[in-house]
Amino acid sequence: MHSTQNIIIDIKKGNKESFKEFFDDFYPILCSFANKYLKNQDKSKDAAQEALIKFWEKREEFDEIQGAKSFLYVVVKNNCINILKKSKSNVDLSSLKALESESFFKKTLIDKETFMIVRNAINTLPNRQKKIIKLSLQGLKNPEIATQLEISPHTVHTAKKNAYCKLRETLKDIYYLLLFI
Repeated sequence: MHSTQNIIIDIKKGNKESFKEFFDDFYPILCSFANKYLKNQDKSKDAAQEALIKFWEKREEFDEIQGAKSFLYVVVKNNCINILKKSKSNVDLSSLKALESESFFKKTLIDKETFMIVRNAINTLPNRQKKIIKLSLQGLKNPEIATQLEISPHTVHTAKKNAYCKLRETLKDIYYLLLFI
């Protein structure tokens, strides 16, 4: 696992393994970001994949992660707007204007960046706690999680409590920011 800065340097040099790692990390986020615009999983995947291909083609222009992420989000946004404009269905012009707005872009970007931060924090948890938190985020209740993982509901409760304590510690520097998003 690379640091985010080293991965950009490696990608800039043409390291395909580093790009695959970067792709695997950012592709789901970019798909979700695109889906805020398109409301279509397949088209969202295409928009995200096209953005990552463009990034690879222009990789030598990037020295740091923020520039790369900004580029990817803008390309995905533009891809989505172009897809909506070209679509055969009647796209309401006022809703298209709202989707093109800077405020929609910023809010959607903040949502996805926040999701990535929380996802990365969850991935640092011990395996059982990570599984329990992920299942909980899918809407499962403690008894359902216990049944699925073949453990007692009390164990789920305790592991979840410990996981939340660890997440609060991991996210302490941005915890208050997350409350306002």
